[in-house]
Amino acid sequence: MLREENQYYPCVGCGYCCIRQTCTFGVQLHPESWDRTCPELFWDGGRYRCRLLMDGDPRGDFYRDLLQAGQGCRSHGNPWRRDVRPREGEKAPEDY
Repeated sequence: MLREENQYYPCVGCGYCCIRQTCTFGVQLHPESWDRTCPELFWDGGRYRCRLLMDGDPRGDFYRDLLQAGQGCRSHGNPWRRDVRPREGEKAPEDY
């Protein structure tokens, strides 16, 4: 079976990936939030960011490596990518 090469696009911080599904590390640290937006995800005034991936966290490199953070967006067709804004209480569409 032939597979097309994945296309990656620069992350715009729309929050789609993290709001759609909390990562393993977020669930591990906040098991009570497994079905809600992870407490580590925050809006910085212009984009979403994750506290676990920030340079000040000593585990940041480890988390970034395993989550492939910074390697580009694979969900480029989602509508949030074109409309980056706070998403209080919104669910991410699952068909992208």
